[in-house]
Amino acid sequence: MQPQEDKNHVAEIAKQKAKKVAKRKVKAAAKKLGKAAAKAAAHAVAAAFKSLISFLGAIGMPYILIIGGVLLLLFLLYVAVTLLFTTDSSLLNPEQKAFQSYIIAEADATVDMSRPEQIPYRVPHELIVAAMQLYDSTKHGQSDREAVHTMAQALKPIFKYTKLEGSIETEITTCTNGSCSKNTTRKPFFIEPLERVDAWDRIMTATFTPYTTEWQVSVSESTTYVEVPKTAPGTETPTEYVSEPVTTTTTTKTRAHTFIPNEVVTEDYTHYDRVLSQPPFSYGQEDKYLVEALYQATGNHIRYKEWLTGNSMIGFEGSVTPGAGIPPEFMKYYLEAEKIYKVDWYYIAALHFVETGFSTHPTMVSGAGAEGHFQFMPCTWHGWKVPSCKGTNGNAEIPASIKYNPMKIKEYGGYGVDANKNGIASPWELEDAIHTSAAYLNKNGYSQNINGAIYAYNHADWYVAKVNEAATRFKEQATYSPDSGSIPPLKPGSFMRPAAGPKSSGFGYRTINGKTSLHAGTDISGQGKTNVPIVSSADGVVSRVYTGCPPQGSYGSKCGGGFGNHVYIKHKVDGQTYEAVYAHMSKVTVSLNQTVKQGEFIGVMGTSGSSTGIHLHFEIHKNQRVSRNSALNPELFISF
Repeated sequence: MQPQEDKNHVAEIAKQKAKKVAKRKVKAAAKKLGKAAAKAAAHAVAAAFKSLISFLGAIGMPYILIIGGVLLLLFLLYVAVTLLFTTDSSLLNPEQKAFQSYIIAEADATVDMSRPEQIPYRVPHELIVAAMQLYDSTKHGQSDREAVHTMAQALKPIFKYTKLEGSIETEITTCTNGSCSKNTTRKPFFIEPLERVDAWDRIMTATFTPYTTEWQVSVSESTTYVEVPKTAPGTETPTEYVSEPVTTTTTTKTRAHTFIPNEVVTEDYTHYDRVLSQPPFSYGQEDKYLVEALYQATGNHIRYKEWLTGNSMIGFEGSVTPGAGIPPEFMKYYLEAEKIYKVDWYYIAALHFVETGFSTHPTMVSGAGAEGHFQFMPCTWHGWKVPSCKGTNGNAEIPASIKYNPMKIKEYGGYGVDANKNGIASPWELEDAIHTSAAYLNKNGYSQNINGAIYAYNHADWYVAKVNEAATRFKEQATYSPDSGSIPPLKPGSFMRPAAGPKSSGFGYRTINGKTSLHAGTDISGQGKTNVPIVSSADGVVSRVYTGCPPQGSYGSKCGGGFGNHVYIKHKVDGQTYEAVYAHMSKVTVSLNQTVKQGEFIGVMGTSGSSTGIHLHFEIHKNQRVSRNSALNPELFISF
C-alpha cells in the first residue's frame, strides 16, 4: 500500500486543476477559437446543461464547491469546442475545417474501412474530440494533428481474427447405359472471421458452429454415337455398321462445410478506461467523467460511470463458496466486512491476494515499511496526526502508548479497526486487517468509483488493473447459493420456475398507454422485495450477459434493449434446444459461456431497463431468441 496522508483527495485534485489548468485552458481556448467558440457555446447551452449535470453528479459535491466559476466556465468552453469540431462546420474557418476533416479521417483510420465487419467498431470522431480536450499536447511536444493521431490510435479497437478450415464437397455420379460410378472430392478453403473485438465501449466475442449447407444439384445429359455391326433378326452383317446413341447422365451435387458465427456483444469500457488512465494521457477519474460528459453533449451514447460502479453482490442473502485459490477460512471475515462497509468481498480478497498472496509473504513487511496482512503504512493505520508521522513517508516509529490502541487510532485519524473486539487494532491480526482494508476503500469512495478507491490504496494504474483482474476472477469462480426456502422446487427433466413469487403478467397481447403489443413472456412479481433470487430454469449454458444498467429503470428505457440487466441461457430439455431470457435483474452472478445446473443461482430480481417494479420477465424460445415473435408461452412448460 502506498503512503497516504489523511486528506480530501478529491479536494486536492480540484485545487490542483484550478491552479494548473483552469486559467491556462480558458485563456488558450478563447484565444484559439475566438468568435467561433462563442457561437458554438450559444449552440451548446442545452447539451452543456445536461452533460454538466451528469458530470457534477459523477464527481460529487466537494469537487463542485471547490471548482467554482472558473472551472464551470472551462467546462462550458470544453463543450463548445467539442461541439464546434463535431457538429456545425459552418462556424469553422478554412483552417479549422481542414482540421475537422483530419479528425474524421483519423477516426476512419481506427478501423479498416474496406472490411465491413470492422466499421461498426470505428472510434467516433466525437469521442476523439471530447478526449482531446484534456490532453496537454504541448507537454509532449506534439502539434494538434499529432495529438489527434495519438488519441485515435490509442482508442482504436483491438481485432482478433481466427482461421477456420472449411471445404466444398462435390459428388459426381455418372451413369451410362444403366452403369453408374460415383466420385467424391473435397476442396478445402479457409476463412478468417472476427473472433473477438475489444472496442472502446464494448467487447464482442464469437463462437463458431460447424454448418453444412444443403446440396446444390445439377443434372446434365450428353449423347454420343458408336458404330456397331448392322444386325437383322438372327443375322449379322459384319461389313455393315450403323450408329447407335449412347446417353450419359451426370449428376453433380455440391455443398459447403462451413461455420455459423454466434456473436455476443457486451457493453464494456475496459479498453476506454485503460487507455485514458495510462501514459501519455494519465487521466484521473474526474477527467474520464468529464470526457464522458463532453461526449454525451454531442448527443451520443455512453454509460461509462454506470459500468464503472460495477454489478455489486453486496447484500446477497445466502452462502458464498469461493473458487480455487481463496483460502475458505478467510471468507467469513471478507463477508462480515462486506456487510459492514458495503465493499464487495471479492475486492477485499483481491487486495489481500495482491498485497501478500493471502498472507503467504515471508515477512509481510515491505521495503517502504508497509506491514501486516494488507500492507498498511504505520501512519495510515494509526493516523497522520501522530507527531512522529510528520514529514515522513508514512513509515514512522509509533510510540508504544499509541500503537494498536483503538481509541488513540481514532483520536489521530487513523484507519485501523479492532474488528475482533479484543482491545487491539493490529495490522497483524487478520480480522482487523480485513476490516480496515474495507473501511479504507469505503472512505475513499468505493460506492461511487471502485477504481478510484483502489487507486487511493496504491497510486498506480497497473495496481488498479491487477486488483480488478483478481476481483473479477474471484467473483466469477465463486458459487452463490440462496437460502433454500427462497428457491422453487426442482423439476428434473423439464423446466422449473425460475423464481418464487406470484405471476403478475402472462404471455400475450396487452395494451399499455394506449399501445398494444405482444408481451412475449411471463412476469413473476418480487412483491416489493429487493433480494429475490433467480435460478436457472434447467441445465444449460449462458449464451448472453448484459450488465451495467441502473438498478432503477423506467418504462420505455432502452438500457439492455429494454431488458435491463439480463441473461440468456441455452437449455436442452427432452432433446430440444431452447433459449430462455431472464430480464430486469438487479444483479447478475453468471458469466458468458458458463455452464449452469437447474436451480443454480444466476442473479437477483430487480427493476432495471424498461420496468416499473421489481419482477422477473421470463421468456422461452425454441432453438434461440430471434425476436419477441419467436417466443413460446412459458406456461406451456411451467405451472405459474
